[in-house]
Amino acid sequence: MKNITLRNTGSGFSLVEMLVVIAVIGILAAIAVPNIGRINNAAELSKDRRNAQQLASVYSAASAAGYDFVTTPTTAATAAAVVTRIVTGATVTDSTSPFYNQYFGVPNISATEQASAVPYLSLTNSMLVYNSGL
Repeated sequence: MKNITLRNTGSGFSLVEMLVVIAVIGILAAIAVPNIGRINNAAELSKDRRNAQQLASVYSAASAAGYDFVTTPTTAATAAAVVTRIVTGATVTDSTSPFYNQYFGVPNISATEQASAVPYLSLTNSMLVYNSGL
């Protein structure tokens, strides 16, 4: 019978090499994790601005159709109150309007999203205006 001897050629990774790779992966993860948080914050700000633009757009369309969210109903008008009225929505009831019985509103915005959108809106000359400069 022949004796078969296996040679250890030294192929593979040593323990030190594996530790170096794990350390490099750890360093890369430590750099990447804070950036993910910044990306989430930027996405939230973008969503708030988009909601504010949508609210201002619905306000403008309703105003053009003859419905005024500022003076209807006759309560104190603040940007937050107008936003709440827009989210609740309204239907044009003036039968002489070409937009009679048309619904204007943004019912899919939550209370938290409303509050986040209000800083980007202001009432100027009884009009809801979007301010992108914040």
